[in-house]
Amino acid sequence: MGKCGEKMLRYKLPNKSKKFDFVFNMFGSGMLSLLSVILLMTVSRTSGDKSAGIFTLCYSTAQMLSSIATMALRDIQVTDAEHRFSFRDMTMFRTLSIVLMLVSSVLFLLIKGFSGIKLTLALLLCVFMALIAVSDIFQGNMHYNGYLSLGGASLGFQCVLSAIVFAVTLIIFKSLIVSVCAMMAVLLLWILFFDLPFAKNLGEIKPKFDFSKQKELLFLTLPIFISTFLNQYNLNTPKYAINDFLTDIDQSRYGYLIMPAFVINLLSAFVFRPQLVPLSNDWKNKKYVSFLKTVTKLFTWILAVTVVCLIGGYFLGIPVLNIIYSTDLSGYEYKFLILLAGGAASACSSLTIVLLAVIRKQKFALIAYSLAFAIAQFAPPLLVKNYGFLGAVLSYLTVTVSLFLFLITVFIICFLKNRKTPEDIADAKRQTK
Repeated sequence: MGKCGEKMLRYKLPNKSKKFDFVFNMFGSGMLSLLSVILLMTVSRTSGDKSAGIFTLCYSTAQMLSSIATMALRDIQVTDAEHRFSFRDMTMFRTLSIVLMLVSSVLFLLIKGFSGIKLTLALLLCVFMALIAVSDIFQGNMHYNGYLSLGGASLGFQCVLSAIVFAVTLIIFKSLIVSVCAMMAVLLLWILFFDLPFAKNLGEIKPKFDFSKQKELLFLTLPIFISTFLNQYNLNTPKYAINDFLTDIDQSRYGYLIMPAFVINLLSAFVFRPQLVPLSNDWKNKKYVSFLKTVTKLFTWILAVTVVCLIGGYFLGIPVLNIIYSTDLSGYEYKFLILLAGGAASACSSLTIVLLAVIRKQKFALIAYSLAFAIAQFAPPLLVKNYGFLGAVLSYLTVTVSLFLFLITVFIICFLKNRKTPEDIADAKRQTK
C-alpha cells in the first residue's frame, strides 16, 4: 500500500460472534430496507407529492443501475469456498464495474428521456449508489472472513447517517440536489473512517489487475448480473409506464404503495444471507438433504413474513402510509394488497437466484429472466394505458409472479440434474451389489 496505506487508520477486529452476526446483519438489512422509505417520506412531507413522484422514479432507476456496479460479485465473493480469488482481485473487479456503471448510467438516462431536474437527480443518486457499492465490497470481505457483524454494522449505520443528513439538509435547504450531495459526502467519510480501517486487518486491499482472474470473475458474475439487471428493470417498468401515461402524482402514490412490497424482499435477505456459506459447504460436500432443509426453511420464512405483512396491510396498511407520507391513499386498499403479494413473489425470486449461484448454475437463470423481460415489455404499457393506476399494480404482480415461476422451474431442473455426480452413481451401484 505504500506510505498512503501506512498512514491509514487501523482498528482492531472484534471477537467473532454468531449472535452479533445475526443481530447486526438484521440491523443492516433492516436499515437498508427502510432507507428508501425514510427518504421518500422526507421528500413527501417537505416537498409534496409531485417532488416525491420525481424522487421515487430517480431513486429506483439509480438502484437498478447500481446492479452494474455490484455486478452480483457479493454472492460469488462469500461463496468462494475454494479460495480461488483474492480480495485484490475482487476490488479490481468492483473498480471496473463502478466505472462501467457511471458511464452506462448517463447513456441509459438520456435514452429514457430524462432531462432537467430528473436527469441531475438521477445521476447524483447513481453516484451515491456507486459509493454504496464501494462499501459493499468491504462488507463482503468481512462476511467472507467471519465478521458478518461488521458488515451488517457498516451497512446499518451508513444508512442511518445518510437518512439523517438527507432529512436535515432537505429541511434547511429545500433542495433534493443538495441533500443527495450531502448523503454522498457522509457515505464517503464512512468508507474512509470505518470500512477501510477494519479492512486493513483482512489482507491487502489495493486492486490488482490479473486478466485471467478478471475474466473468470466476469464469466461467473455476468449471468447473475444480467439476470439482476433484467429483474430490476422489469420491476421498474410499471414506473416507466406511469411516467409515460400518467402523472408525477400517480408516480408518488405508486411509490408510497410499493415500498412495503420491497420491504418484504429486503427483510427476507437478512435471513438467507447468513446461510450462503453453510449452503455452499453443503452443496460442495454433497449434503443434499441438509441443503434442501435449509432451502425449505428460507422459503418458509418468506411465506411467514408475507402473511404477517398481508394481515398487517389489510388492517393498518393505508392508515399507516397516510401518516408516514402525509397523504391520502383512501380507495387504494386492495391495490396495496396486490402489490404486497407481488413483493412476496419478488422475494422468492431473489432467494432462488442466490440458490442458483450457490450451485453455480446461475447462467441458466438467464432463461427465466429473458422470458420475464419479454412479458415486461408489453404488459405494463398495455395495462397502464388501458386501466390506469390499477394497470400499474396488476403489471407488477404479473411480472413478479411469472419470474418466480420461471426461476423455480430452472432451479428444480438444475438441482435434480446435478445433485449426483458419476462417482455418486458408481458408489450407489456398488452398495446395491
